[in-house]
Amino acid sequence: MKKLFAFIMCCVITLSFGACSRGNNGTTEPTQTTPAPTEPTQEVTLALSDDVKKEIEDVLEDFEGIVYLTQNGNLIYSKATGKDENGADLTVESPMYIGSVSKQFCATAIMLLKEQGKLSVDDTLDKYFPEYELGKYVTIKNLLSMRSGIPEMLAGIKGHSADKTESENIAIIKDWIFEQDFENYDPDTYMEYSNTNYFLLGLIVEMVSGQHYNDFVRENIFEPLSMDHTGFVNEVKDNPFFSKSLTYNTFTNGEDAEGLTKGAGDVVSTAVDMDKWMTALRSGKIVSEESYNEMITNHSPGYGEPYGYGLMGMHKNGTGHTGGIGDYVSVNYFNEEYGYNLFAVTTESPDVVVSLPYELINILVGD
Repeated sequence: MKKLFAFIMCCVITLSFGACSRGNNGTTEPTQTTPAPTEPTQEVTLALSDDVKKEIEDVLEDFEGIVYLTQNGNLIYSKATGKDENGADLTVESPMYIGSVSKQFCATAIMLLKEQGKLSVDDTLDKYFPEYELGKYVTIKNLLSMRSGIPEMLAGIKGHSADKTESENIAIIKDWIFEQDFENYDPDTYMEYSNTNYFLLGLIVEMVSGQHYNDFVRENIFEPLSMDHTGFVNEVKDNPFFSKSLTYNTFTNGEDAEGLTKGAGDVVSTAVDMDKWMTALRSGKIVSEESYNEMITNHSPGYGEPYGYGLMGMHKNGTGHTGGIGDYVSVNYFNEEYGYNLFAVTTESPDVVVSLPYELINILVGD
């Protein structure tokens, strides 16, 4: 557990930057269609025994944030304590930044395009970025599974800014990436977590689909699942539902620079919408069973910690991811065997959040 916890905390990467583009740099401008408020989803609540509920409450005694736990579509437990950025009480319908939990949406977008016959995960990057000298050695699969060898961009890029356009920021980021050598290892020889992989995947989604990344994900994932309160970081200021709870005050060092978080940490969502997403993904409503199984396969068995495509293996054969952006730390977890979905997010209790898949599932099914 200690080793896995360390890896999970490693993946709670604070994305030192922001969201999306296209035009002069092979990316398209988004159409500004952000979700409008709708009535909260009504769910049946299953009663927990007093003993089980007390155990859960003990784990969450000092927790501030949102916890939402369902089983087979029925609400088991929810908690929302603390305030949002504008001082209002949190609810399970409060929109939150989810950081790297966003990567599973990017991976799913790639698999959708694969199913449409528009790309192969064995494609090398020179097909999409002919200017990238080392691209012939790296495949889309290497990006998805964090086995590309491309260094972490957030530790190196400079010059991006919230004052620049998305296209300008993306050009800066791409120039930096394409100048880098394989710093620590050659492609497909080792797994090393890097946001750079998913930034490049987001650009590939745009090139192949002909749409801005936001638009493709919204039209192919959010809208079909009625995820009406889910969108993207740089839509917050223009969306009354998002802006009632969120600001950009949590971000530092250019995290709100448009284009930066594309594919890697760009989603804003609610607990209720995230529950819809987890149920749909594991039940074949978005991608095929074959694609889903490829996404949850551990592609680095020698590494020790399971990682698939934008998803990591978790406690008791569960699946999910952790995320961090600004002051926000989040986790999602779903377990097909037991039918559980868990989403949690906080700005105050990060250690509690990332341990919840372990702590709560043990309470519910036993050690």
